[in-house]
Amino acid sequence: MILDEILNILKKKSKRIAYTIGKEKFTYADFYKYVSNIYEFLEENNKEKKPVIVFGHKQVYMKAAFLACSFAGMAYVPVDDSMSEERVKTIIDQVNPEIILGEINGLKSISKKEIYDMMNKEDYKEINSISMNPEDTYYIIFTSGSTGIPKGVKVSYSNLDSCVNWLKEITKVDKAVILNQANFSFDLSVADLYLSLVTEGEHYIIDTDDKFDFEIIFKELKNSNANLAIFTPSFADLLLLDKSFNQDLMPKLNTIIFCGEKLQNKTVEKLYSRFENLQIINSYGPTECTFAVTSVEVPRDYKNDIPAGRPKKDVEIYVVDENLNELKENEIGEILITGKSVAKGYIKKVERNPFISYKGEKAYLTGDLGYFKNGDLYFIQRKDRQIKYKGYRIELADIENNIQKLKNVEKAVVVAKKDIQGKVKNIIAFVKTSEDSEKILMELKKKLPEYMIPKIKIVDSFPINSNGKCDENRLLEEI
Repeated sequence: MILDEILNILKKKSKRIAYTIGKEKFTYADFYKYVSNIYEFLEENNKEKKPVIVFGHKQVYMKAAFLACSFAGMAYVPVDDSMSEERVKTIIDQVNPEIILGEINGLKSISKKEIYDMMNKEDYKEINSISMNPEDTYYIIFTSGSTGIPKGVKVSYSNLDSCVNWLKEITKVDKAVILNQANFSFDLSVADLYLSLVTEGEHYIIDTDDKFDFEIIFKELKNSNANLAIFTPSFADLLLLDKSFNQDLMPKLNTIIFCGEKLQNKTVEKLYSRFENLQIINSYGPTECTFAVTSVEVPRDYKNDIPAGRPKKDVEIYVVDENLNELKENEIGEILITGKSVAKGYIKKVERNPFISYKGEKAYLTGDLGYFKNGDLYFIQRKDRQIKYKGYRIELADIENNIQKLKNVEKAVVVAKKDIQGKVKNIIAFVKTSEDSEKILMELKKKLPEYMIPKIKIVDSFPINSNGKCDENRLLEEI
């Protein structure tokens, strides 16, 4: 399994670069030393093998700690230091860890200085055994809960092993430079974290934040010499705002994997116009199903809606109605997933548990709407993006899609503005376009009924959150 592969690579103690962040570069020999020292500390101080909180922001000790936990048979819980104190406290209360790596105010934790001192001991012990079993919890990642309380998703070693082996198959990378965009507390990062390790590649970290400093990020992109990147569509759209994001900037970039949001044709068109030898892979999957479960290579000059792709070979995907009856091709329903990628569940009980049994197998009801066409899965939107407004049930994606099809519209995000009681007051469309709002409204009225016509706000760009997705809350704050 992948930990055996990774340990064999680390034990070579090669001078190949394993990890780059800013001006710091760390070799595989460095990395093995760091992992071994943290592993020894964990073995001595976490006898009950409780989950370990790893707190920070993309520092090398975080990735080293993830591996040390895994070799020691302990689940790790990545927590980014950009999270609010309240959210961090909620996570820690749920996990109840014996050890917190990374200093958190007011809590017993191991400071960064202590971690670095520990990691750099030269007289480290070799790692000669792996304590992680296939069905053990490998990591716990927290996602937003509908109640406002984050939910901890338990992903097994078997889940991750299946995901990483599939990624190797679809990317065919070896000793490549793999770019990181997402925070380690967001499951998008799982792909670049582990794909870089099992292929003996260089993990190149782009240290993004909410301010999105173009000058710094573009300098990093140029310096990276990256071969492969894993992006959200919103992150790519921000990069594409600058005309210098092209093959001259990143001449070795040959693959981008998209996940996390619906990929639009206009994003693909721009990328292909700027990168001559680029391969774009679209994928789909919730955190509860280990990064992604479908993929498709998007051809050049593709004019139709972009599919999420076909399922990986060890999962089954169904589109079902409210009674869990399987729907036919082109019929829209909820996406349900079974197979090797379905996580173990949540660490605490939730009010409505989407982990169910289906056709005798463990399954996950995603809450996403989609349909199959010619064997490809198409993702439409979240079920909870259906709103009730003026007595009508309205799909926000329906409005979005109609705006996207208008001439000179680059991107549209439609949100519902609600009052304190949760009642929808207005539907607002944020649109990046060279047209004025009156022209957009006039064209939209030819396509949609009056009750679906939104207020239009023209924007130059779309803010992204720490996970690299479009930040709808910040858009609403601008009104």
